[in-house]
Parts: sequence; structure tokens; C-alpha cells
Amino acid sequence: MSIEALTEAGPIARIARVGHAPFEGDDPIEITFADGRVFHIDIGIEAATDIRIGEGTLLEAAYGHLRSEEPETYAAIARDWTSEDIDLPWMIDATLANPRRLAMTDPYRVDVGYVFDAGGRQLALFGEADYIWAADLAAEELEGFRLEIGAPA
Repeated sequence: MSIEALTEAGPIARIARVGHAPFEGDDPIEITFADGRVFHIDIGIEAATDIRIGEGTLLEAAYGHLRSEEPETYAAIARDWTSEDIDLPWMIDATLANPRRLAMTDPYRVDVGYVFDAGGRQLALFGEADYIWAADLAAEELEGFRLEIGAPA
């Protein structure tokens, strides 16, 4: 999935944690756009840093194959699948623009995700230690990572 697709998707309608409650920082995120498109964000496959972004709901991406292979298993997973909005009111109706790589520089240097211009702020969307962060780049909770904006995505 290209980062470009996120920037072309238009205004954001919702950003939420998805999966099975209760939700924590290690639960994946879905961004729903006003046109109905959904993108899911999960931790990287090869490491506990960086993120992977896919088009469609995470339920379908992760478990959709079970619908025909193991319908009872899929039904059980889907029955308990839910979501919880992330408190980012400034993101509603915002569009994502100017994507750049984002690196964590403390306690070591590693690429962890992306930063986007959105709603007059900068959205940091990244993964570190199996946690997935979606926050204003200027948020106090992110200071300890010493995040650094890098090259355009």
C-alpha cells in the first residue's frame, strides 16, 4: 500500500483502535475517510518498530480468508470485533498531506513511521515496541522518543 493513497483519500471521518476490547496502545488503528474508504495501521511485520498500512478493514485483511475456510471461527472473531475512537478531534475532516518518514532517536535511531500535515498540525503515525501511536507530533507524550522528521515518503 502506498502512503500516497492515504494522502489522496480526502477528509477523515474517524480514527479508531480496532479489535477486541479493552483497547491498549498495541491494538491496531483504522482510519475511515469521508468517502467510505478504510485503511488499517498495524505494527511492522519484521520488527516491533515501524508500521504497515493496508487498504480495507483489519478484520477483512487479517481474518477474511476464514470466512470460507473456517466460517465458525470467522463468525466468532467478527462477533466480538469492535472499535473505540481515538481522541483526536482535530483530525476529523482533515486531510493527510506532505508525508515524511519519522525516526526515533532515543534510546537508539530507527525509522518508526510517518508524519503528515493534517488539520493545521502534524500527525505522527508510528510504531515502537509493538505500540502504535497516532498523535500530534507536538504531544508531550511523544517527547521521550526524540522524533525526527526525515525524507519525503
